[in-house]
Amino acid sequence: MEKSKEEIIETLGLHLEEQQNLPPLAARIYAIMVLSDEDGLTFEDCLEKRGASKSSTSTSLNLLLKMGIITYFTKPGDRRRYFTLAKKKTFFLTKLQEFLKRLEAEKSVITLVMDYHKKHCPKKFEEGKERTGVYLDYMTSNEKLLKESIAKFEIIEQKEN
Repeated sequence: MEKSKEEIIETLGLHLEEQQNLPPLAARIYAIMVLSDEDGLTFEDCLEKRGASKSSTSTSLNLLLKMGIITYFTKPGDRRRYFTLAKKKTFFLTKLQEFLKRLEAEKSVITLVMDYHKKHCPKKFEEGKERTGVYLDYMTSNEKLLKESIAKFEIIEQKEN
């Protein structure tokens, strides 16, 4: 059964809340932009589609602008701003870069603990060596794949500019 546009907005909104730590309204506005077939949404469009207050909508749009995941443009003879998804810093590229950063940090901490155990707690080091090795191999493989994917996205971005 196919989900309605509103159900998809809600599903994507919940996902963005959890994964991007976005407030609920900002997540829904972003989801609306992802699914919109219009070239941009005005402030009034965002108000109408979400039914939120002007101040909440303004705060959410400003947050998304500050994060660099949306941008705006104007049309000649029209004073309104049209908000749209940022093209330069793609959502997918940003996500991959965040995954890589978290993976590198975790890998660094695990290596730090393992080095400490090797020097100061040899028994603990030996007990965890095999499991930790499997996990670090997994992380190294993912790190390589993330770097390759990021490079591909950067090539796509260069072609578009």
